[in-house]
Amino acid sequence: MTAEQFNNFWTSTYPNTILIQYHFRHNFVDRWFRIHSLSNSKRYAENDAEWTILFDRQNTIISDLLNGNSDFILVTGEHTSGGYIELHPTDEVNSVREIPFVQLEPIDLNKVSPDEYEHGQLYTPMFSEQNWQPHKFDNLLKDIAEDSLRAFFVSLDKELIIAPYDGGVDFILKDTKTRDFYKQKYSGWLSARQDGL
Repeated sequence: MTAEQFNNFWTSTYPNTILIQYHFRHNFVDRWFRIHSLSNSKRYAENDAEWTILFDRQNTIISDLLNGNSDFILVTGEHTSGGYIELHPTDEVNSVREIPFVQLEPIDLNKVSPDEYEHGQLYTPMFSEQNWQPHKFDNLLKDIAEDSLRAFFVSLDKELIIAPYDGGVDFILKDTKTRDFYKQKYSGWLSARQDGL
């Protein structure tokens, strides 16, 4: 997949949405839900038993949504300010260091959100075509869970975004009906909060 092909897919499927995952739940409220990776909404794993729970939960639901072995697009990126990488440089994260990425055009974050970002702050997204297999990406999921990396998965044929973070996983499904089905199926892993966070 070329950068142009990815951009065409993204702008037609997720219009007016930039490739930064915390925007997704605001832009697709009716298609979003979140699971927590650990019991009682604990945010970070502290021992082998908790890592086992985290990997089991995340691999189970991701495998279910992707319907087993399935191709997906891995998307990550780097934040720069004044030409210097200031957040999550990919060449310092073991789980993605050797992955060949296609780089996309930098996003001027100040133009997207002037109140949040200063002039000169850029985000350069990049993507790589991958094939999902259970537990194949545990090292990547661990880096995300430890907030050493920010990345998300996109399924082109299933119109699905899977966005792990340090605490759980956000999902954007193709429609509200599909969202509600999986939200009910994995209701035991949802937040107890009214807003689902």
